[in-house]
Amino acid sequence: MALKTKAQLKDVFNGPASLLYQAGALTLSGSTITIDPTLDVPVKVDTIEFEQGEPSIEHYKVIGLTGDWVSSAEAGDFSVSFRVPTKHTDILKMAFGTDAVTESISTGSTGTYGNFSGDGIVLTNHKIQGTWIIVNDAQDQMMIINNTALYASIVMDTDAKGVIAVDFNGTIESDGSNPDIFFLKKSGN
Repeated sequence: MALKTKAQLKDVFNGPASLLYQAGALTLSGSTITIDPTLDVPVKVDTIEFEQGEPSIEHYKVIGLTGDWVSSAEAGDFSVSFRVPTKHTDILKMAFGTDAVTESISTGSTGTYGNFSGDGIVLTNHKIQGTWIIVNDAQDQMMIINNTALYASIVMDTDAKGVIAVDFNGTIESDGSNPDIFFLKKSGN
């Protein structure tokens, strides 16, 4: 096998421009997946983070040898997080569950400030299982994080004079057979 150069190995994904959400995990049918996202989620710049932690290595030593006699490892935990600066009803329903959101609440007259209406949420420990699709700014590549289990929390972001946002944090719950991460490039139209 011939040596591959750095230039030949360059295959970079960068510049995330869109984060799409699809309920449920993707499954392979032969070599095909069906992507049908329902939300193009607004994400605060520089808040999308995902990484796999370092593996936990078990060392087995024997007397008289400086190195390991044998070793084993367990894969590191995967973490996903991002901040969504909106309180839109659809985001709240995804984040906390449909039953946790009460729509069309109104105040009646509040005197000087007038009438108000909107939504209310019960802060539940709702598991968001699904697929997150990150499209790059050139729209010629996508990275798909499959089999995710995320949880949400409401925050007041101190940037921009206190924007209400929803933080999403979680992991991948691998099914062991379908890919957990896909790296896809645009092919013919």
